[in-house]
Amino acid sequence: IAEYLQKEESVPGEDFLETLRDDFSGEFEFLADKPPALSLEGYLFPDTYEVSFSAGTRDIVKEMLSNFGRKFTQDLKEETLRQKKTVFEVITMASLIEKEVRNLEDKKIVSGILWKRIRVSMPLQVDATVAYITGRKTTKISTEETKIDSPYNTYKYPGLPLGPIANPGLESIKAALYPESSEYWYYLSTPEGETIFSKILEEHNI
Repeated sequence: IAEYLQKEESVPGEDFLETLRDDFSGEFEFLADKPPALSLEGYLFPDTYEVSFSAGTRDIVKEMLSNFGRKFTQDLKEETLRQKKTVFEVITMASLIEKEVRNLEDKKIVSGILWKRIRVSMPLQVDATVAYITGRKTTKISTEETKIDSPYNTYKYPGLPLGPIANPGLESIKAALYPESSEYWYYLSTPEGETIFSKILEEHNI
């Protein structure tokens, strides 16, 4: 987003990234459970925006956060509370789903798999978290990369990563909140976008 704004000569990219470190929790209650040390990544709702050339970085960020507030409806807030989760946890999970799978049905199944792994203290082993650390845009993760010591590395540390790794759309947010139960424990996304699900590791490895 920062690169795009810079390219369009809207605002300097560095200024935009700097603004993402500001505290907006007093203006947006859904940020109340976001750790203060983390940026606003995850809450910048992906959408089409009309931005005036006179708009400053804070104006742009506030518009994206306002949009998130509209999309994350009262029903979604109530469901989050009912599940005894935080908005931050839901958005972090949704960001993993956003980067891992493409269509809604697959997203709901993957959501079910990932929440199930958390319940049994099984590492999530989400390739997208490793790609987030390295900055490499690839689905091919090396064994060496899975050993990187980072709180975002879901191969090394169980549970959710430190925070969101992307800004999830509404489908991914809903998938995170309404997972689909299945017998599957493993999944693999092909370069073409198909998701292959497996019940056991042996089947998954094949």
